[in-house]
Amino acid sequence: MTANKDSNATPSASNTGPDGHGSRPDDEAAWADFMASHSEDLNDVARSRSARKFDRAAKKAEKQARFDVRDLKSEAFAGNGPNAGGFAGAGPRDHTGRSWLDVDEVMDEGSPFTPPNPEIGSVRKATLLFVALLVLGVLCLALALFVPGLSSLFGAAGGVMTLLGAAGLFARHRGHSETRADIFDDGARV
Repeated sequence: MTANKDSNATPSASNTGPDGHGSRPDDEAAWADFMASHSEDLNDVARSRSARKFDRAAKKAEKQARFDVRDLKSEAFAGNGPNAGGFAGAGPRDHTGRSWLDVDEVMDEGSPFTPPNPEIGSVRKATLLFVALLVLGVLCLALALFVPGLSSLFGAAGGVMTLLGAAGLFARHRGHSETRADIFDDGARV
């Protein structure tokens, strides 16, 4: 069975160097040897385009990270901005003269919304006839299911009326060409 690793344990004396920070003299010598043997490669990497780009990004991030109070404008502080109205300490929770009961009027101020007109308008007689045929046909088909003695009569009449009503409505449908602005207008409105 394996034991859990204790990550909170203090470093042992074998892992620490004379300074107590975890580096031993032989590690430092090995690092110096590595740096000496790979100095050309490390210099090439340091002079590469990626390294220069990284250095510029790091300097830019460091510059942005520096913060000075003098960089702020006086409008950033409460009571000094153009909306303070001359009142020291005016803030977002101060009384504005409007009540939450007036929210509908406040939201509707300057709104371009106009409510829709629910009137259908005039319905053509042929369209009304085809809708009536379709509805009567579906009712006759339903009656054919519940009245077994007359199912052949109701079924035939309902089938013919349903087909005539649906075909008539389909033939009369002209799309939405009356509202189109051009041939590429698909009728979608926002």
